[in-house]
Amino acid sequence: MNSPKASPTLVINEKVNAMWAAGQDVLHLGFGESRFPVHPILSASLTENVSRRSYLPAIGTASLRSVVSNFYSEKLNLNFSQEQVLVGVGSKSLLFAMVHSIEGDILLPKPSWVSYSSIAKLTGKKIIRFDLDRKNDFALNIDYLESAYRTACHKGSNPKILILNSPNNPIGICFSPEMIESAALWARDKNLFILSDEIYSLVTYKEFTHQSPAHFYPEKTIIFGGLSKHLSLGGWRVGISILPNNKEGKQLVSSFQSIAGSIWSCVPAPIQATAELAFSGNSDIDHYIQTCTEIHRIRTTFVHQALSSMGLTSPKPTGAFYLYPSFKKWANKLEKMGINSCNDLSLHLLDQFGIATLPGSAFGDDTNNLCLRLSTSFLDMETDEQAQDVLDRFDSGINPGLFMSDHHPRTKTFLNRMGEFLYMLI
Repeated sequence: MNSPKASPTLVINEKVNAMWAAGQDVLHLGFGESRFPVHPILSASLTENVSRRSYLPAIGTASLRSVVSNFYSEKLNLNFSQEQVLVGVGSKSLLFAMVHSIEGDILLPKPSWVSYSSIAKLTGKKIIRFDLDRKNDFALNIDYLESAYRTACHKGSNPKILILNSPNNPIGICFSPEMIESAALWARDKNLFILSDEIYSLVTYKEFTHQSPAHFYPEKTIIFGGLSKHLSLGGWRVGISILPNNKEGKQLVSSFQSIAGSIWSCVPAPIQATAELAFSGNSDIDHYIQTCTEIHRIRTTFVHQALSSMGLTSPKPTGAFYLYPSFKKWANKLEKMGINSCNDLSLHLLDQFGIATLPGSAFGDDTNNLCLRLSTSFLDMETDEQAQDVLDRFDSGINPGLFMSDHHPRTKTFLNRMGEFLYMLI
């Protein structure tokens, strides 16, 4: 069967869980699941709505779509209507439906989230990779984008979709507003659709700005979001999409209704009812989102600084909870150890040091770049009890330095193990 491989992120998570069950001590930096507890208000709401059992509209209830339109109008400083909003089983279902419904091939950054390429393969789309600017912390470079576009057209491809993701997985950075504007205007000039994955938009660190391309190109920008990252509700599978307010948008709504109605029918009724509260702008929930984002910032920045002091550098994190270091400067020494690719490197760290990571190749990167994606979200938050303790310690008003030094033993263990490995290379 000509089908994509299983998601590398899900595979590594299942492997680590199996290793934990077998009693092995593994540090899990391979899975991008935000680990904070479910907010008590949302837990209570889900319990209250558990008896809701009827089928709902495939595109989501009118009340939820209205709340979502208001929520993102405020958060993104734009003006959306209920008619532009779709609700799906996680953002993956929405991405699949939009890619399936829009003609043409896909321009995809290298590196980029694993599921974009899988969805492209499932829908029979050709993937056209363009490099991010590695010399400038993986900046969005329009010259690289233009070059990939022209080469693809010359070879007979038909690029009609540009996928952007900011804050970015796997790199952990926000593209600057100027970069987003340039990309949006470039896409407008080429009459492309932009699929703008903004699932981490509310996990943007303070002093940095998230900007949607819809500010500059509303006619063909489709925004994707959900509850999984900023409220740690990945397993609830609530995704949203905001479509252009025009003829093309209406056609995509109709296509989505057909796909959703044929495959998953709707997001479960109790979840939709509770999602209304999650998107309501409730002040307690908004404060919780800000608190969790600040904890992500402190933890991820701490790990970044510690690794940088050991000589392992990566772009400064400005959103989400990822680092994307390259070990390429040690390629010769790694080769002598039998490590010739990022896949070899990832396996070596897991087998010899108990550190689970994902190789850059999972994100479409070249194996000889020797990049790994590190996710900080599981460290010291492997269980619900640990996650609650981290939250409680932070809420006590503790100094960030003491917060990391006194209440993150697994983070210390990771840095010690990685330090041992790096010492072998330096």
